[in-house]
Formats: sequence, C-alpha cells, structure tokens
Amino acid sequence: MTEILLKSRYRYLAEIGRGERTVTYKAHDTSLNRMVAVKVLREQYALEEEFVDRFKGAAQAIAALSHPNIVAIYDIGTDRDLHYIVTEYIEGQNLESLVASEGPLGPERALDITIPVSSALGAAHQAGYIHGGLTPRDILVTTDQQVKVSDFSVVATTPPAPAGEESLSLYAALYLSPERAMGRRPVPASDVYALGVILYEMLTGHPPFEGESFSAVADKHIREKPEPLESINPQVPRSLSIVVHRALAKASRDRYRTATALEEALETYRRQSGRLELVERIREEEMEADRVPVGAMRTPPPAAGQIAGLDWVGCLVGMIAFMAVLGLIPLWVTVFLRYFA
Repeated sequence: MTEILLKSRYRYLAEIGRGERTVTYKAHDTSLNRMVAVKVLREQYALEEEFVDRFKGAAQAIAALSHPNIVAIYDIGTDRDLHYIVTEYIEGQNLESLVASEGPLGPERALDITIPVSSALGAAHQAGYIHGGLTPRDILVTTDQQVKVSDFSVVATTPPAPAGEESLSLYAALYLSPERAMGRRPVPASDVYALGVILYEMLTGHPPFEGESFSAVADKHIREKPEPLESINPQVPRSLSIVVHRALAKASRDRYRTATALEEALETYRRQSGRLELVERIREEEMEADRVPVGAMRTPPPAAGQIAGLDWVGCLVGMIAFMAVLGLIPLWVTVFLRYFA
C-alpha cells in the first residue's frame, strides 16, 4: 500500500487482519486526527458488482443502528478501484485470540462477552438484518473489557441468500447453522446458533463440531448432537448448559428465535444463579454450624443485669422470696396457738 491509503486522507500504518472478503488496515485519519480501521474489499470480489453492492449496503445498514456493542462505521467510499469502509479502531483483541491465550473461560466471564454480543445482534434483527457469518474473529474485546461486534455481512431477512454464500472456509464452517449448511437462507435464529457455538467454545475451549473438511463439519452441524457441556467442563451449571444447548437446536424453530430472546434467557439465568448461590452459601453455613462439637461451643455472654461470677437478678428475686416467707411466720404462730395449743 502507498503512504496515503485512500482519498489522500487515510494514512496507512499497518495491516491488522484478513477476512474472507476483506483486508483490514490500521490507519490515521488526517482530517480528524484519529486512528481508524479501514476495511478494503479483496480484489477478486471488488470486480463483482454484486459483492460491492452488498459490501456497501451492509455498512450503510449497520451505520444506521448506532449500538454501543457494534463497531461504529465512519465512512464508505471508492478510490482507484478500491472499495473501502472506515470504522472505529478497536484497541484490544478478538475472541479467537483471547480463548487461545486464556483457555476455557469461566461461566461469568463467558456471559460478560455473550450478553453484549446478543444485544448487538438483537438490534440488527429488530432492524430487519442478520449478521450472517458470526465467528470469534468478529467479536472484539477492548483493553477496558468492552465488547464490540464487527464485520456484519448483513443479509436482509426477507429475500433468499445471495449466490456465492456457499463459498466459505473451513473456519467459517465451524460456526455454520444447520440451515446454512443445507443451503437454505439464514434467519435470525441462524445468528443465535452461531453465537451458541461460540459460547460453547468459550466454556470448553473448542467448538462442538470439528472436521477435516468443510463438508465434514457441515454434515455434523446437520446430523450430530453436541456433547453435553457439563460433561466436558463440570464447572458449567446444568441450567446454563440447557440455555446453550437450546441455542444449538438443529431446527431453527426450536432455538431462541432472535438474539434478544437469547439475551433475555442468559440474563434470567444470571439473576437466578445469583440467588441460588446465596441459598447454597446459607445452607453450607448452617451445615457447618451443625458440625461444631458441643465442647467447642462458646458460653454465651452474660445478659443485661449480670456480672461475671454473680447473678444479681437471681439474688434479688431470692431475697424478696425470703422476706415473704418471714412475713408469714406470725400467721403460722397464731394458727398453731389457736388450734393446736
């Protein structure tokens, strides 16, 4: 690339990523004096009008959403047969590298990432669009732990999938929904399935289905059931496993229909799990108290009115009783003299 990347405005600094159809560069916006990311459509796709239209249409659709968990889009244009999109520059790493470096994530950490992604996808679904190709590479975690979704291919929910959707890599196949694997058009629940695969991978360290070829992985998405989460990672609660496996249902009608529905399910799980943990802690404390030996139990502190070594309340009650007894002696003498003397 030349020193001035595009439009004599975006100065090239470094290549930072390669996707199925784009190459991404870190650049300096000389007009606004800020760092940006510039995605350029690869040459083989730049020659096809259909891909160019989809590329720009996706950017225009997502730019209108303005969601805090979606990478913001600043500019769209063409320069010297290069079709580009300018987005905000994210300082951080994508989810693929995060899981590779940290291994399986704990349930809470995984939810901290999945819930914002669900929110972003839900906003797109509500606006009538689908991400259409979500992978961990499209999920960015900033240095201050914010979560951003990028690279929307944005397939409209009503028309059939455009031609060429089948030309995907083995990596993309890992996150392919069953209906996409069968060549059908994607629906919002297709994004739910992809996010379910990603959540499964975060919790176990690997996706539910792997293989040596695209067709082998696609066939597993269609026919095989994923191994139960809790059998791979016992730290995953059964109730969370149920949510994830519903997102991975083979039929789209059996999944959460939209990402918003998945987000609500995860939020509900998080609230209920907090209460269950509190109940469990109380139960453990009660069981621990029941196990304390009698000899180890402490003598309770003296109550009000008590001084160590002498119970003054008891003494006072005893004195009153003694004086009452003394007051009855004359009566007893009179009765004795009258009836027995």
